[in-house]
Amino acid sequence: MKRKLLLIIALVTTMFANATITPSATQIWWGYFTDSDISGMPYSGHLGYNQACTIDAAIFIPAKQEYVDGSKIKALRIWLGNEVAAINSNMTVWISKTQPSDISKADYKQTVAKSSLVKGANDIMLTTPFSVQNQGIYVGFTLSISKSAYLIMGNGSDEPNSFYYRVNGDEWMDFYGYGYGKLAMQLLLDGGTYPNNCATVADFAQNTVVVKGQSVDVPIKITNKGKDPITSISYTISTEGGSTTSEKTLSLGSLTFNSNKTVNVPFSSDSETVKKNKTFTITKVNGVANTASKKSGTGSLITVTEVPAVLPVIEEFTGTWCGYCPYGIVGMQKAHETYGDQVALIAVHGSDVMSISGYSPILYNVHSFPSAKTNRTVDFYPSSYSIVSQIDGALKSATLGSVDLTARWTDSSKKAIKFDTKTKFVYNDNNGQYGIAFVLVEDGMKGEDSSWSQRNNLSGGSGGSEMSFWYNSDSYVSDIEFDHVAVEAWDILNGVSGSVSSNIQAGQVQTFSYNGDISSNSLIQDKSKLKAIALLIDNVTGKIVNAAQTTIDDSFLVGDVNLDGMVDISDVVTLVNMILGSTEKNAPADVNIDGQVDISDVVALVNMILGAK
Repeated sequence: MKRKLLLIIALVTTMFANATITPSATQIWWGYFTDSDISGMPYSGHLGYNQACTIDAAIFIPAKQEYVDGSKIKALRIWLGNEVAAINSNMTVWISKTQPSDISKADYKQTVAKSSLVKGANDIMLTTPFSVQNQGIYVGFTLSISKSAYLIMGNGSDEPNSFYYRVNGDEWMDFYGYGYGKLAMQLLLDGGTYPNNCATVADFAQNTVVVKGQSVDVPIKITNKGKDPITSISYTISTEGGSTTSEKTLSLGSLTFNSNKTVNVPFSSDSETVKKNKTFTITKVNGVANTASKKSGTGSLITVTEVPAVLPVIEEFTGTWCGYCPYGIVGMQKAHETYGDQVALIAVHGSDVMSISGYSPILYNVHSFPSAKTNRTVDFYPSSYSIVSQIDGALKSATLGSVDLTARWTDSSKKAIKFDTKTKFVYNDNNGQYGIAFVLVEDGMKGEDSSWSQRNNLSGGSGGSEMSFWYNSDSYVSDIEFDHVAVEAWDILNGVSGSVSSNIQAGQVQTFSYNGDISSNSLIQDKSKLKAIALLIDNVTGKIVNAAQTTIDDSFLVGDVNLDGMVDISDVVTLVNMILGSTEKNAPADVNIDGQVDISDVVALVNMILGAK
């Protein structure tokens, strides 16, 4: 979808503030976009268009919003990117009680001279303050660009109502869930009722793992909903069906209004190796009672007695059409060189010659190329440094279970693979919700036609030596090999149904077999370069708990008999009985009954059986 809309994510390197309006005692700067989001702006992307056009961007504020309702909007603060020179007409800021199809019909409009616009924060005082009285409103701005430019800013986590966008008066697009964050805009409010000593807490991680007798730091997101800065909070932690800790105090430095901060709070293990829900409650703010209506956040903690070895999974989202995706290609190469088989690397191609339908449920929610996920938890830009950093952290993390994998061709035609898994957990759960997904990746893939050429926006650039090949190459690079390419996937989102029992007992091994059919796969080029990966997925959180990977055994199966050049005597008896249709349990006299037979014995046996037939 993103490519069809010609929306591009580009890396921002610098942002400068241009804030000029300081709130009075009765005023606050409010927005979905907070001061906390500003600090991360250089690592966010620009939104824009690849040719001259008119762009509208807005937020929606529902009726009776606790801070906006009853206030007057005195000014807007709008952040713009570093391509402001491409703006070729005056900006219009506007407020509308409905989502406007025609900006000229908005309830409030004001022109802003293009010469006054700068990269960074633009503070725009409204000539007539707008009173908000129990009504939903859209607040936005409109500008035109003379050429390809990406100067509309967004950052932070997505939030409902926080980012609407359109080009050339087309249909409005709601970017909630697209990964663009919140529109970089705030409102200067005056005269409303603004609480103080008010801190809210977001729900936190489900299924956090802690070793019995130890503690674990849990990231907790705290937001200041009060007018004055928060310097400290007091909190308690309650356990489902258990006790509540004594009140503890945590310093926050100075957390300004509408800003948030994620702090690591130590949670102690429980006495049993089970999953228990936890509630984190902010009881006091700056030493006085917390006035927030939402004082608590919930999550869950799982106490374990041992920590299995971890195989991190990097899913990198890429495409031959993506000009900045060489960063991810080099990053994955670096990861393989550094860690080898200590990490499972999956290059997931979108909308190109190597894309597969099996990964569609994951790609549907990917809106930035290149990008990557670690165990489906953290989204990041897949540079070499970032990938290595993510893998380092993942290797040190605790997990709930392990999965082992073997993979073998079902017959000599190599049109299907038999996957066998052994899964073991380190805690008890009567209602476990897990599944195992299977992926095939292939190395050394290449093609001769133009669809296999990699677009290269780094052509002519300079910098670190690891990117020198791409700096010195043309804007399209052909005759290259693609590694770690996902060429087939089964039940990639939640895992194969029935692959893991819901009745989980610590230390108990669960086995599962699955046949993966690749008879209709036309993408695979060289079956000797395939690798099989099993992903153990937590269907409560959507995270990958652990993984296993292996090459595919070149031996094949005949019924229950493994023809791999060395078989035991039970296999021989099974083979004889299968061919002769006999129920005889003894091996033929010419076969050495020593518990092991080599391939020459099998050949002799087959000849003898054929003679018998």
